Amino acid sequence: MKIIVFLFLLASEFIYAQAVISDEYNKIPDSLHFKDDLYKSIIPDKKYENWKVMRKYDSLREELLYENKSWLDEKNIRIHSPDQGFFVECMPDWCFTYIRILDNKKFRDIDSEEELRSFIGYVDNIQEALLIAKTYGFWFDQKDPVGGSFKQDEDYFYLYLAKFENCPVSRESFFIKLNRKTRAFESQTKGVYYKTDKCFVS
Repeated sequence: MKIIVFLFLLASEFIYAQAVISDEYNKIPDSLHFKDDLYKSIIPDKKYENWKVMRKYDSLREELLYENKSWLDEKNIRIHSPDQGFFVECMPDWCFTYIRILDNKKFRDIDSEEELRSFIGYVDNIQEALLIAKTYGFWFDQKDPVGGSFKQDEDYFYLYLAKFENCPVSRESFFIKLNRKTRAFESQTKGVYYKTDKCFVS
């Protein structure tokens, strides 16, 4: 009896792992997996004199991730960097990301997930769609289309993305509908499609 139950569970997992995504969907390119490379594809709705993406570490060290154009006068101005930002990561130490914009000769920082979404504005491309999804805790799986596929039309991005757990290691698929104009975000779980009894410790 135990063997029958085990085989049934094994078959169920195999069937789910073989779930087919519609041919209308494309695999998200592996080249987009490194999040820091996506910022250069942001097309803000408003034109700014200058904007740059910065990462700030617990040691107060800062790293320039992207700048839309160089601004020579900035080196002559001292500006206090923010104490918070979006995408808090780099564990066990920590870091966060923020965007500094120069608008009408005044500096302002984008330092929250909500402000990042507003800065992006209309969702022009898949890179912007992924950054918005990341603000809600989703990312894509390079190995399985149920966690890494998308299609788009004039009004929406439709994505299959994943949430990842480290202990035990698992991946849960979500169907996401993202309004390109309003950035309204809807998600629906499609279930766990990969799970082990192991734990990953970074």
